[in-house]
Amino acid sequence: MSSVLEKTFSGLVSSVFGTSSTNNPITQSLVSSSGLKNVSLGLIHFVEKLQAAYRISKQEEEHCVEHESREWVKLLSSPGVSSSVVADIMCRALIASVRGYPIPSLHIHAIKLTQSSNLLHKKIGYLFVSQSLGPGSELTLLLVNTIQRDLAAPNALQVAAALSSLPTVVTPDITPVIVTSLTQCLAHHQAYIRRRAAAMVGMVARRSGEEIVGDHIPHLLHLLTDQDPAVAMAAVCSLAKVYKVSGVRQSELRDQVARSAANLMTQALKGALPKDYHVNALPAPFPQIQMLRIVRDLSSSDWDVPSELREALGLVLTQPLGGKEMGLYAVLLECIYTITALPPPHTHMTAVLKVVLGLLKSSCVDLKYVGVRALAGVFRVLEDALTPAHLEAVMDCLYHSSTTLQTNTLHLLCAMANAHNYQAVCNTLQEFSSRTTNIDTHNTIMGELASIIKRHCSDVAWGVDLLSPLVLSFPVPDKRLTSALMHILEKGFQEEGKSKAAMEASQELLLKMFGHSKNTEHLSLIAMILNLHYSSDPKQVSKYFTDSLLEKLKVIGLKDCESSIFQCLKNIGLNDESVRSDILLLLKPHTEQDSNDMAMRHNSTEICRWLANPKLSLRVIKRQEAIISSHVPLDLTLSFLDHYVLKSLEGGGAPFKPLGIALGSNVERPQGSSGTEMQTSTGSDDGHSSTPSTGITSATSLNSCQLSRSLVAPNKRVWSSEGRVRPRSEGEETSRPRFDSGCEPDGLHKTILRDDEEDEDEVTEGSVELADEAQEDEKAKDNETSNDQRLQLTQALLAGLGMARAK
Repeated sequence: MSSVLEKTFSGLVSSVFGTSSTNNPITQSLVSSSGLKNVSLGLIHFVEKLQAAYRISKQEEEHCVEHESREWVKLLSSPGVSSSVVADIMCRALIASVRGYPIPSLHIHAIKLTQSSNLLHKKIGYLFVSQSLGPGSELTLLLVNTIQRDLAAPNALQVAAALSSLPTVVTPDITPVIVTSLTQCLAHHQAYIRRRAAAMVGMVARRSGEEIVGDHIPHLLHLLTDQDPAVAMAAVCSLAKVYKVSGVRQSELRDQVARSAANLMTQALKGALPKDYHVNALPAPFPQIQMLRIVRDLSSSDWDVPSELREALGLVLTQPLGGKEMGLYAVLLECIYTITALPPPHTHMTAVLKVVLGLLKSSCVDLKYVGVRALAGVFRVLEDALTPAHLEAVMDCLYHSSTTLQTNTLHLLCAMANAHNYQAVCNTLQEFSSRTTNIDTHNTIMGELASIIKRHCSDVAWGVDLLSPLVLSFPVPDKRLTSALMHILEKGFQEEGKSKAAMEASQELLLKMFGHSKNTEHLSLIAMILNLHYSSDPKQVSKYFTDSLLEKLKVIGLKDCESSIFQCLKNIGLNDESVRSDILLLLKPHTEQDSNDMAMRHNSTEICRWLANPKLSLRVIKRQEAIISSHVPLDLTLSFLDHYVLKSLEGGGAPFKPLGIALGSNVERPQGSSGTEMQTSTGSDDGHSSTPSTGITSATSLNSCQLSRSLVAPNKRVWSSEGRVRPRSEGEETSRPRFDSGCEPDGLHKTILRDDEEDEDEVTEGSVELADEAQEDEKAKDNETSNDQRLQLTQALLAGLGMARAK
């Protein structure tokens, strides 16, 4: 709509440009002419003002539009404004919108204008609303009654104006309100109204679903036999949309739509459609393209295609090639796509191959391009039916002077490659790359080669022979080619029957690369190949290759080296003791703290640590490879720690108790204690009695010892070698002493420990779940302590750490 509007106002502007004043007789003659009799002088002055401001600068034009917008709002705000003035302002606002400026907020006035009895003003109001509002806008609700009234109006132009605004207004909520009025328009006496109404039904079905417009299907089916072919084509398009959005596909509806499309194509080929649809001497190319696309959208794998449709497609393919009518080739291209999109059996394949061959052999480069695009789109269907003539025509397109045609032909060759012909395709691409001088074409060929080899290459020796000259011909090899080379080598080493061939091919490649490698890029590729050798069989790695790599690294240095080189140095150092010291000397300068390259220092330090104990490193690497290859099962229960757990428990250890639970435990004061000061004596290292202490000190010592006891309190779990609770045997003691009886503590520690032994709970039988529940109950009980007890515990803890302040 915006493009049509722009063209319309561009024509208007071009008509009035050059008229600088209203006294100009040219202006008066333009206004009085029949084509511009409804154009006001104010609109012409506005266009002239915009053009004059644009000649000065774009900023001046923007200021002009802003000033005019403010004037429009003031004028429309005044009472008693006539509809003609409102329509004139709407036209000016639309012209400003076409020139890229936002439309001012004049929507209410435009909605009022749609209710005008003047047909021209009504159309301007609908036009402004359709350009400024979108579906779902709340203001469109104000148009519903007006549209309903206009759709039922006797004036066909009024109905057409209302139909043109439906794409802006229709939403799933509004559709049920206007669907009845829309149904009446399908039986209008004017063909233009019936066509527009049929098109609107398809739009409503796409937005609101098939349930709302399901009652329209009989009316649309009736329009398929309309005398006007435009109405029938609109009905076919709408029925196709209804079928696509329907939840339950109706096979009869699809067959009827396909038969109607075939009938319209047959009429177009026989010249039965009006001449308005013809393009020069070509009979109705655009209706044919439209019907072919509809049939392609309706196609599915389970469709039993009607015979009428296949006959119509055969008639379309029989149109003679030749001439300069590009519309004919567009029709043939759409027909090829449609035929190959239909389910088997694929009929008319001979005609399709003939058309494709004719396009490829055409002298026009545009038709060659069409042929290449057609073959690329349907190659998977026509793969088995292609002849050598088609391949020769494709090669002719490859050597054409047009760069665009060459690029598309290269993509076609890549699509044509499979497991049987990939070698021929790759050889062709390599030969063509040696002849072309275009850098973009060469890069495209390299990418296609790498893609084909990754997907289809099964011969390692052939792939290495093909890629090695391409890799060595440039100082910096293409990463796509190196990736493809490593892919086929790695795949060869992994397969049992191809490992020997991969080893031989990689060794030949290494011999060539050591004679050409002059930078780190080639050395990185050498290192990656040697890493593959080490992963396959470290004993088969040639010492000549490793010594040569070390010599080149000593000359070039490790600057800007990739991780593959460091990995190779690690493999060499772990498997060859004679050069281990040389590798360490090479890496040592990069491990120092003053090294600027953090990544270099990290990699060098890591390799030195691996080489510090090579036997242990090899064991770790083998174990790691076994775990990665799933040869060693993972022990997720950590059962290998059960022996250490049992030994620790028997030695007096206890399970870990979280600090939060320990801090929240109750601290019971000894019997007989009071709030007064209490003096105790604690044992010391020298055996002398301790000095008297105050009550806070005593409480601190008591709470600290109680806190330490809570941290090592025995849990109710008994661990076994299987990681489960071990049941207690008969006669087994319920608890174990945690301290040696021969070394008895003295003082306050002795008293506390004895109380601990007396109050210690016995280890009971049970499962891990019961122990967890007991811990949760204990935690809940601890959380119910009073604030005073928590405060006392905190003060005691701080005093024990020497951080309590004197009162």
